[in-house]
Order: sequence, then C-alpha cells, then structure tokens
Amino acid sequence: MRGLSPGWRAEHVVAANPLRGSNGIAFGPDGLLYVAQFTGGRISTLDVDTGETAVVADAPLTAPDDLAFDADGTMYVVDLPPGLVRRRDPDGSLPVVADGIAAPDGIACVGRRLFVNELVPDGRLLEIELDGGPPRVLAGGLVMGNAMQAGPDGQLYYPHLGGGEVWRVAIDGPPRPELVLDGLDRPVAVRFDRDRALLVLSNATGELLRLDLDTGARTVVETGVGGADNVAVGADGRLFVSGAFRGGIVELAHGHAPRSLVPEGLHGPFGITVDGRGRTVVADEFALRVAVPGGAPAQLGALGATTPLGARGIAIAGGELQVTTRLGELHAGDPERGMRRRAAGLREPGGVVAAGDGGVLVAETGAGRVLHVDTADTVTVLADGLDRPVDVVRDASGACYVSESGHGRVVRVDDGAVLADGLDGPEGLAALDGWVYCVEARAGRLTRIRPSDGHTATVVTGLATAVLPGHVAPGSGDSPAGRPVPFHAVAVDGASLLVGA
Repeated sequence: MRGLSPGWRAEHVVAANPLRGSNGIAFGPDGLLYVAQFTGGRISTLDVDTGETAVVADAPLTAPDDLAFDADGTMYVVDLPPGLVRRRDPDGSLPVVADGIAAPDGIACVGRRLFVNELVPDGRLLEIELDGGPPRVLAGGLVMGNAMQAGPDGQLYYPHLGGGEVWRVAIDGPPRPELVLDGLDRPVAVRFDRDRALLVLSNATGELLRLDLDTGARTVVETGVGGADNVAVGADGRLFVSGAFRGGIVELAHGHAPRSLVPEGLHGPFGITVDGRGRTVVADEFALRVAVPGGAPAQLGALGATTPLGARGIAIAGGELQVTTRLGELHAGDPERGMRRRAAGLREPGGVVAAGDGGVLVAETGAGRVLHVDTADTVTVLADGLDRPVDVVRDASGACYVSESGHGRVVRVDDGAVLADGLDGPEGLAALDGWVYCVEARAGRLTRIRPSDGHTATVVTGLATAVLPGHVAPGSGDSPAGRPVPFHAVAVDGASLLVGA
C-alpha cells in the first residue's frame, strides 16, 4: 500500500501469496520451475535453489491449469475455462493453437507433439495438430483427466481423477487404452522419476505413490500438501509438488520431511469475519481459514464434508458462521462439526451480515438484490433493481447499506437513499464508530463515508486489489472448475479494520 491518512497505521496479518493456485508445474529449458496459477490467472517461474519467483505471463490467460515444454523448449499452456491451448512465443505473446476443448487440463509434449486431456466426466485425450487441423482422439471416457506424461515405454500415462485410475495409451498406431492402476484416491498427476518408476499424486490425501513397473514394488511418501495438484522432476532427480488449494511448492527429498520452497497462503481472501473465539476467519474459495499472524493460514473443517466449496461471504449470526458460496448457496453452522445449507439457487451471492432479528441479509450480486433469510430459512427480497450489489452491512443504529459495484455507489437499503456515489468499484463494507467503510477495488483504496451527510475521506491507497472477472468452463454451469470473481472485504475487529487485498 502506498499511503495512509494521518492517525492510521497498517500491518500485514497474512503475507501476500506469491502463487495463487499453484497447479501445473514443469521445468523449462532454463532450469527454472514454471508454475501455472489457476486462481491467479498467470504463470510464474520459481528458482528452486533460491526460492525467488517472477511472473512471466498473464493476460490474455484467464485460469491456466497446466503447462509443458516441447523438445525445442517451446511452452504450451492449457487455459481451462475458455477451453483453449496457447503457445508462448519468444516475444511473450500467447497465440491460440487449439480451441473448443471441454475444460482442457492435463498437457504433455512428446518430442514436438502435443497432447491434451479434458477435466470432464466423459473426457477425451487428444493429440493437438499444430498445423491447425482437427485434433486426433486417442481415448474417450476419461473420468476427469489431469496431469499426464509419456512413460519409458513410449506410451502416454494419464489419470482418471474422478475414477481413481491410471491408464496408458500408445501414441503411435491404433490407440488401445489400457488400465494400469485402480482403487486410487483422486489421482491428480502421473509422472516418471529418473529411475523410470511411475509416480502418482493424490489430490485427496497428498500422498505420492511410487511404483516400479518392472517389479511391482510400491512406496508411499506423505507430501503434507493439501489439495496437491502436480509433480515435477528436476534434471537432478529432485521432486517438487504443487498445492492447488493453498498454493505453495514443496520439495521432497528421500529420508527428509517435505521442505517448503514457497509458503502456502490465501487465494482471495474473500469474506472476512471475527468469530466468537476472537479468530479472524476468512472465506477463501477452497476452504474456510483462520488467519495466523506471521504464519500460514490454518484450515477450518474438511472441505466438502464439514465446510462448503466456493466460500465467498462470511459473517457471524445467531452464534453460527454464515457462509455464501460461488455455487449459489448459503450455509450456516460450525465448520469443525458441520454446516447445513440454508438457501440454494442464488445468483452469485456475495456479502452476508446479521440482520438483527436472528436472520441474515445477503447481497445477491447476479440478481441485483438484497435478500433476507429468516430463522426458518425463508428467503424474501428487501431490495432489487441494483447493479451488481457486492456487500451489505448494518450500522449501530440498525440501518442497512449495500455496495453497488456497477453504479459505483453505496445505497441505504431501507429507503434507497444514495449514501455516496462516484466510487470506483465499491465492494466490501463495514461499519465502525459512526462511519461506513468501503473497499474501492478498482482504485485499490479504502474509503470511509459518514452516513449523516455523505462526507467521504480516503483511509488508505495502494491496496493490491484485483478486478479480474471470474471464468467458468464452457457448458459447466456453476462448476467449481472456474476462477472465482475477486471479492475484497473489510471487517471490524474491535477498534481495528481487517481488509482483504
């Protein structure tokens, strides 16, 4: 951040995450590890000896999921939501070499040939014709394809992430897919080490299985990576594992605990609240997390079991956490014991706040409404006709305000009065000491507004807020296989404010 108004001071509670969604990883011809940041919308390099990272590609990428290098050192990238495969040219441009692919995910190069598979329930494994012709289908029926590699036998080995299997198929001659392994727990990446052994990474457990295909000998290594996504093998045989759910890169060395090269961090952060135990709880897409000052955020509950996927807005009401999700739901409960669904079918729900009557208020961004959900989970509309309402807040007097990102203003819900306009991407709202605070995402600043007369003042500038649109894979509806829309929240913690950027 660049500037603070007099009387204010700021400090980082959680450090910035250099790798937001570290999915596909591969070593380039320069010896650097290249990392596809799915939720960050960019590609970075990592020097595995120094830990230094640098961004080398971003727009027009939306959510790159995997990458590979051919024999000439050319990098190819799958951009999953729009269904594209891109090539990175020496001038840094990213022309499209294939399109119309359903959620392209795994990618592999064999010599100068390029292969891609699809992260869908009935996916295909394709050879991409680099001259622009239609792709050649090597296999169908993939149950969520993912990271793959050619084996020492010249066949292409690939996982069925949703089917718990590893298959292989010859890339020359008539393709005849053959089952190699089954009974696995969400195999997400298939690789080979320098000793020609098969490596299979589990997204569910973070375990790395090593299988000697000649003898059948197996060993399992605990990587400690939550939401593990990919493996890369260095020229010297060192192993590196990426984590999609929390970011970060770890190195695996025989006989040693995993070593963190890039620490885990937050994807968003999105909604922020302080719970009844004084903890700062963050809605962070793949999990609910507790901010640990000076350390890595800790996960609350089990994703998909006790906590919902796609967490967006978060608040405390009725002694419970209330969480909106990117999949159009409102959940409530204890994330360590289990949460129940209170509402579904909402269109891009965002911020949520206690209503004061035991219910909650929800900003329904996609429908342009503010909703009230009562203690019986009945949903009613308090306000509509809004232009992309992002967050909602109540002040000490009980007055309710909503941020309208589309119109660039903050409006009082009770009577429709405009509290402030001309704002640059207003999103998160909080009320403290007679002021309403608003994060202006496009401007990267925090502004406060006095409700009595609409007077505004800048609190801080230079916030690292992102305004990238979300992207969802074509034909997937509200699939989680898309990059979430940023939501920059502000919350009250005693006499202080917590700001997500």
